[in-house]
Amino acid sequence: MVYLLFLLFIFFAICGIPIAFSLGVASLGYVFYNHVSFILVAQKMFTGMDSFLLTAIPLFILAGNLMNAAGLTEELIEFTKIFVGRVRGGLAYVNVLISMIFAGMTGAGVSDTAAVGSIMIPGMVKDNYRKDFSTAVTAISSTIGPVIPPSIPFIVYGSITGISIGALFLAGIVPGVLLGLSMMAVIFITSCRENLPRLEEKYSLQKKIKISKDAMLAMIMPVVILGGIVGGIATPTEVAAIAAFYAFIVGVIIRRTVTLKILINVLVETGITTGGVMILMGTAAIFSFILTTELFPQMLAETVLSLTHNKIFILILVNIVLLVFGMFLDVVPALLVLTPVFLPLVKMVGVDPLHYGVICVLNLVIGLATPPVGMCLFVGANIARISIEKVSRALIPFLIAVIMVLMIVTYWESAVLWFPRMFGFHQ
Repeated sequence: MVYLLFLLFIFFAICGIPIAFSLGVASLGYVFYNHVSFILVAQKMFTGMDSFLLTAIPLFILAGNLMNAAGLTEELIEFTKIFVGRVRGGLAYVNVLISMIFAGMTGAGVSDTAAVGSIMIPGMVKDNYRKDFSTAVTAISSTIGPVIPPSIPFIVYGSITGISIGALFLAGIVPGVLLGLSMMAVIFITSCRENLPRLEEKYSLQKKIKISKDAMLAMIMPVVILGGIVGGIATPTEVAAIAAFYAFIVGVIIRRTVTLKILINVLVETGITTGGVMILMGTAAIFSFILTTELFPQMLAETVLSLTHNKIFILILVNIVLLVFGMFLDVVPALLVLTPVFLPLVKMVGVDPLHYGVICVLNLVIGLATPPVGMCLFVGANIARISIEKVSRALIPFLIAVIMVLMIVTYWESAVLWFPRMFGFHQ
């Protein structure tokens, strides 16, 4: 029956039904067939959503939306130009750097593509960068967002497994930086091969100081978030609330760019996004309960271990499955479906649950920029008004680079656990 559950879910998802409802309808099919009490269904849905930790998600979303509405994205772009704008391929480097900084405010990939791409793609094309290359850089760099803290996928993973959010945030720092460096390496090679343009404008010292001062309000946000959690000053939810309040102060009072109308739109957008996440959490809770009841994780682990006990081969298999799922599902629903399935298996072969959480999220975020249905890829192509096929070809060198980072993160445990251990979050 559990295989029928997966088949129904995949069928509804392919038909274009939203993932939350695909999970829910597939689960209801199981409920009807096995005469499970609907009271139990309601209880499981409520339990899936009833978590104080999950209240951090709408608050981080609100903080990012407010910072975006305040117009700080443009200021951050000007700030990064000071450091890399004058080198050949400078705007491409700026694109990656701004995504790394922007990741410290939103924790989401698609919002990064929409916010940064709407400015960077037209700007790069105007400066004689190829449109497919400009879109590819924007799409792939947006995948850094869910890895560098704050990270909404890490919050979801932590709520499922009970692992410290602070530890997960710290564990994402090195992989996030490695992603950025790998993308810059591809840009450097492309610059040497294609003689990419560079900015001719020279910034005076006075202008550099002014740009830096303007960008400081945005740069404080990642410090507040990570410093509050790592320093033990506040919980992730409390830090998210502080970040949202800080973004409100910046946009409404200091900059005065967020009017009442814009604020209402931001709140509505945040509410819609949060509602979708919560429905997903509820239906995924039923789906996970069914998998657990049918002992599917144990069956999978026994099947794989009957073939091999080699940790290297098992991790290769898990990576392949996660990458394939990441091509078709968004990060959060894929996490909710696959974590209860693969976590028991990797624990049996000695993989730390914190380490696996980073491996899982990294695999799935690569899918955001991977055809056929990578959301960052679609958003970037829509902004640039270019076909998915052309962008996909330009993405190939970047995908090779980020998969190399994935292999490093998978087989070099210290790259993930070094920061959490340093700050006493992990043994």
